[in-house]
Amino acid sequence: METVAPMDTAAQNLPPHLHPTLPPDAVGTLDDGIGFVALVDRMQTDPALKVVNAARISYDKQKTSFDEKDGKLCQFLWEHGHTSPYRHSFFTFHWKAPLFVFRQAFKYQVGSGWRKYEVNGEPVSLQVFDVLFDTDKGCSWNEVSGRYVQWGHEYYIPKVMRANPPHGNKQSSQPLPASFDHERERSLMRAECEEAFRLYESRIQRGVAKEIARMCLPQNVYTQAYWTVSLQGILHFLDQRLEPDAQYEIRRYAEAVRALVAPELERVGLMRPGAGA
Repeated sequence: METVAPMDTAAQNLPPHLHPTLPPDAVGTLDDGIGFVALVDRMQTDPALKVVNAARISYDKQKTSFDEKDGKLCQFLWEHGHTSPYRHSFFTFHWKAPLFVFRQAFKYQVGSGWRKYEVNGEPVSLQVFDVLFDTDKGCSWNEVSGRYVQWGHEYYIPKVMRANPPHGNKQSSQPLPASFDHERERSLMRAECEEAFRLYESRIQRGVAKEIARMCLPQNVYTQAYWTVSLQGILHFLDQRLEPDAQYEIRRYAEAVRALVAPELERVGLMRPGAGA
């Protein structure tokens, strides 16, 4: 995956003070020179060694170095659902992504516990409760606030349009054929985005608060966030969002996350093509 992707028209048309710059060592995501994932911080202690030491503490044992036997232990723990040792190492990522990608990514508040909840005797989505309460403090998202910041003209437009299949999984999509006028559709989407930004900026100029003016902006506008998450949370995210039926855009962000933590995944024996675990 390229670190710096070719600049898309949406990025080329920005005024100089809004021109996007990728952080050092960031991984480009959507091939438009705007979206990226960067690894901001990782814990100093070797995450792989921490996994095996967390597991061996049950027997009052510790190690100071990591070997092949430890790698096999890491694999065994994960494959048999003993995931708590993976909750002790944390990573902080910087994302720049379209709003609709974040709305999928924000579901991943799971970083410490696998929980089951019931309301009036009925099972309730784990993700719903963890988004609302994040009871284990295993994950944290902090996003740019549209109340305080005026958005620039940064938005995502797919290079290839997709369609839902006529049968089967209605949530999946597939590229429309070359006979479809992809560039015309891109031009229409670009014009719609620019019109939305014109309305947004006009409202602000008339004195309307940014928190209200932003209501007309589209879901493909770019925003940024920090994501701090445990190694277990990363593996759970990759396990779901690297699947072929995951939406293309968030799959590209999962690929970027995987590339950034590849050394750790290789050490614990969980670096597999196309899958998080």
